[in-house]
Amino acid sequence: MKSPTYALHWFRRDLRVAGNEALHRLREDYDGRVVGVFCFDKKFLARHDFSHNRFQFFLNTLAALKAELKAIGSDLIFMDVSPDEGFQSLFSKLQKAKMPLPQSVGWNRDYEPYARLRDERMQLWFQAQGVHTLNERDHILVEPHEIVKATKPIGPYQIFTPYSRKWREQFKTDDVQRRVAFQAKGLKYLRAYRKGNIPKLFDLNWDEILGKGKDGWDVFEEYSKANAVKVEVVIPEAGSLAALKRLEEFRKDIDDFETARDVPSVDGTSRFSIFLKNGSLTTAQAIAAYDLGTERKQSSGEQKFFSELIWREFGYYILSKHPRVESEAFDHRFQNITWTNNEKWFDAWKKGQTGYPIVDAGMRQLNTTGWMHNRVRMIVASFLTKDLHVNWQHGEKYFMEKLIDGDLALNNMGWQWAASTGCDAQPYFRIFNP
Repeated sequence: MKSPTYALHWFRRDLRVAGNEALHRLREDYDGRVVGVFCFDKKFLARHDFSHNRFQFFLNTLAALKAELKAIGSDLIFMDVSPDEGFQSLFSKLQKAKMPLPQSVGWNRDYEPYARLRDERMQLWFQAQGVHTLNERDHILVEPHEIVKATKPIGPYQIFTPYSRKWREQFKTDDVQRRVAFQAKGLKYLRAYRKGNIPKLFDLNWDEILGKGKDGWDVFEEYSKANAVKVEVVIPEAGSLAALKRLEEFRKDIDDFETARDVPSVDGTSRFSIFLKNGSLTTAQAIAAYDLGTERKQSSGEQKFFSELIWREFGYYILSKHPRVESEAFDHRFQNITWTNNEKWFDAWKKGQTGYPIVDAGMRQLNTTGWMHNRVRMIVASFLTKDLHVNWQHGEKYFMEKLIDGDLALNNMGWQWAASTGCDAQPYFRIFNP
C-alpha cells in the first residue's frame, strides 16, 4: 500500500529536473511521491518591463518540463493566480476531496526583491498550515550570504576583483565542490534521458490527487495562445534538452572565448543566458560540464569563461545586498543626474535609426531576434546614456521588454555599469566610440 504522505515542489525559475536540489531532496524524503506546482502570478506578469518574447520562451520551457515530469512519474499543475491565492485554493480543494495536505512544500531560492518578500510570506503561511517547508540554493553556485567580507570597511563587496577572490575561495570548499558534483550527476541523467533511458524517479501525479483533467493544462494553453500572437521574434528551442545541446555545442568554442567574445561578427559567446534565466541550465552545470576552476591546466578561454560566470553571480550578489538598485542608482552621487531625455533621439535609438552603424545594427538585432551580442550591448548603452544623454533606466526597461534572456540583476548591473552609476562601473569619462 502506498504511503499517504507526499510533497509539493513549487517551480519558479528552476525549470528542470536535472540537478534540481530541492526537488531531489523531496524525492528522497518522500520516496518519489512528489508533484510540481506553478503559479502564473499576475503581479509579476504585470511588471512594467514584461516581455512577450521572453514569456513565450518561458512557457515553452514549462511545457518541456511538464512532459519530462510526466515521463519520469510525476506531474505539474498550473494555477492562474498568485501563490498566496493558489496554494490556499489548492489546500481547500484537497480538504474538500478528503485528501491529506502535503507534508512538505519545497522550492529553490530566488534573490530578486519581489521574490524574497513573496517567499518569506509564503513560508510563514505554510508553517501556519502545519506544512513543513524546504528550500535550497539553485540557479547560482555560491550564495550572497556565503560571501563574507572580513576586511574593513565591513559590509558587502562593491568591487568585482575582491569579490571574485572570495568567491574562488568558497569554490574550493568541500560543500561547493559537492554542489558541482551533484550537477555533474544531473547532466549524466539528462544525457541518458535524451537517449530514451527514462527512469521512473517519481510515483505520484495530479490525476491521483485531484482527479483527471484538473492539472490546469487549460490554463497553460490559454496563456500560450494569448501570448503567441504578441511574440515579435522567432523563439529558440526551449527546455533542458535544448540547454544540454547548446552546452555541448559550445565546448568546441570555449578555448577561443577570451578573444572571440568581444567580436560581434563572430559567434564566440556561449548564448547560455536564455537557459540560465529560467533555470533550465545553471552556472554549476556549465562549470561541471567543462571541469572549470580545477587544478588541471586550463586554456585562456576556459579561464575567462569561468571568470564571466563569477561576474554573473556578482550581479545577483549586488541585487541581493542592495535591492534598492532595482529603482535607483547604486552610486548615490549620480542619483539626480539631469538627463536630456530627448524622445525623438530615444525613439531613433530604439528603432536602430541613429545613423551610427554599429549602434543601429545592434538595435535591429535586438528587435528582430530578442538577443544582442554582449559587446554591442555595452556600445548601445554607452551611446544612449553618454552621447544622447538619455536616462539609463529608459534603456534598461527597453532591453527587458525585448530580450529573451532579460534578467533583472544582470540587465540592471550592465546598464548601471555603462552609465557609470553602478558598482565597479566604468569611469564616467569613459565613452565607447560608436
